[in-house]
Amino acid sequence: MVKIKTMRLKEIFIAFLVLTGCSAPNQKSNQDFRVIDVPLKGDDHQIMMSSFVNSISYIPLETKDECLIGCIDEIIVTDDFYYIVDETKACSVLCFDISGKFICKLGSRGPASGEYMQITDVNVYKDKVYLWDCSLQKLFIFDHDGHFLEEKKFDYMAESFAVLDDSWIVFYGDYKANKKYERSNLYPNLLFVNVDNGETKSDLFFDSRMCYSSIISSPFNFVSNANFVTPLSDTIYQALPSAVLKKRYVLQFGEQYQKAQRDYIEKLKTETVDVYQGIEFMKKIPYVYTFLDTPSYAFLKYNWEDYYYLGIINHKESDAYIEASGYKKMNIVNDMDDIAVFVPLATYKNTVYSYRSPERITSDEISGRHIEPDDNPIIVKMELK
Repeated sequence: MVKIKTMRLKEIFIAFLVLTGCSAPNQKSNQDFRVIDVPLKGDDHQIMMSSFVNSISYIPLETKDECLIGCIDEIIVTDDFYYIVDETKACSVLCFDISGKFICKLGSRGPASGEYMQITDVNVYKDKVYLWDCSLQKLFIFDHDGHFLEEKKFDYMAESFAVLDDSWIVFYGDYKANKKYERSNLYPNLLFVNVDNGETKSDLFFDSRMCYSSIISSPFNFVSNANFVTPLSDTIYQALPSAVLKKRYVLQFGEQYQKAQRDYIEKLKTETVDVYQGIEFMKKIPYVYTFLDTPSYAFLKYNWEDYYYLGIINHKESDAYIEASGYKKMNIVNDMDDIAVFVPLATYKNTVYSYRSPERITSDEISGRHIEPDDNPIIVKMELK
């Protein structure tokens, strides 16, 4: 199971954050994780999509009154279904089969039992759909046909989560003040919970003095095999069953950027920094916000100043690293069909998923299927080499 997260605030990034360029820096093996020296070039570099994408296909989602999509906030991909999370128009999760045919609607907003106030995150594990409402701190569970099964209450505020196995769930707090789990004036950014016996394990602690409202969040966590990144950290982690936290990669951007990051963390501990100041401060620091993995490649999205980057880790060539970069523009060049824009939002098996608005695609370009400008979005499926 994988998911695409796009929420409106996050779409500010999506409009630009697919970049281009090329380099082959050194990587060093270090026990169970690798260290990658990131070039962070301050100019434009292109990468051709055909160098790593094998084929592109498009799946129009069925459009009818009971499944109209206002805005895609999240997409979850399984072997048989696409689960579309729409927080604005449908206020629920819409299920489509792999051909794009509408199957059912899961969940509804309201005060009654089994209803939620808002959708914070959604996960699918086996045949169950899990919906997290941070405002209620409740997890709502449905079967794949949309029938409500149960709800579970938790005492941790989280922005994202992943179901790891039949017993363990992991929550990412995104620098929230979860005071119940405070330890020596530190709050945990991560909490593992065993739903069978209530056992918990907290990790990734941060100083409780930090002005966390001025930290740009990581909006795309757990979108690919429970991998995740955290702001103000250069480490890529993976949450594993039985409450295991694995360090996968450490990114080295250079000492000047590491110092800027340390200085900003200290500033957050001692000063009140508003959101706008925080955005300006964090522009000086390489901001890593997405990591997606496949058997062939991993994709790393980050930005710095007004440059947007996509790093590609080639697993087939001992994790060789290349970097695409662009100044306020996308620099992964579609030299295959001139339709898809390579904005990697999720991976499933050896495929990258994204979506396009119907007004950007004509019916002739979708195998003759008639497309209207106000139809539901179109899933873009890019199979990798």
